[in-house]
Amino acid sequence: MNYQDPELLEHLAAEYVLGTLRGQARRRFERLQMESLTVRQAVWAWEQRLCPIAEAIDDEPPPAHLWHTIQQRTHPQDTDTAVTSRGLWHALWLWRSWGAVATVAAVILSWVLLTTFQAQAPVNHEPYMAVFNDAQAQPLWVISSDLATGQLSIRAVNAEAAAVDKAFELWMLPNDGSAPRSLGLLPINGEKQSTTLASPLLDRLRSASGLAVSIEPAGGSPTNVPTGPVVYQAPLIAL
Repeated sequence: MNYQDPELLEHLAAEYVLGTLRGQARRRFERLQMESLTVRQAVWAWEQRLCPIAEAIDDEPPPAHLWHTIQQRTHPQDTDTAVTSRGLWHALWLWRSWGAVATVAAVILSWVLLTTFQAQAPVNHEPYMAVFNDAQAQPLWVISSDLATGQLSIRAVNAEAAAVDKAFELWMLPNDGSAPRSLGLLPINGEKQSTTLASPLLDRLRSASGLAVSIEPAGGSPTNVPTGPVVYQAPLIAL
């Protein structure tokens, strides 16, 4: 494998930072970082691009009843006794033996298992993502879509208004070279929006060559094709 190929290096660095490069390939790439400044710079560049995206994702708190459920499963003899929020941690502080270590491990394992099994029944997912960057490689919009459910989510990371009486419009670029299809206006100033795409549009999105952004009148293109300049393009990546 030619790691000097810039396109290959970009692809591997992106996968490494996203966490999709796994197993032996990931370990081999980590060794390569120790040997090559160019590889480390490629990884650093992707970290700079994706860190703002990670920071933009809201935290997902665990369910309020989770600790009570863990207490019931790890100490079933106490199910009829009121459990205070201090009780578990006070007990952990007092335990000094190796048995305490095992108990803590059991609590942690129970939390992992509970958060897994209390989730909804498995659903088929078909996630895709696109990131539009500016000239300084800073993310403007993060587009995520689950084509199995038809959900399209858009988050404006650093995007500001195009101009007075203007708007940014998102387009799908069909791989057959036909006219772009509008996916709606884009949010700005840190806003989010989510829409559900119709089935025919989903089928075309699966094979699209990418996405694009144009500057249009405030209400969007009046002709269902871009009328203003196309200012950004990005590939649609299957995750």
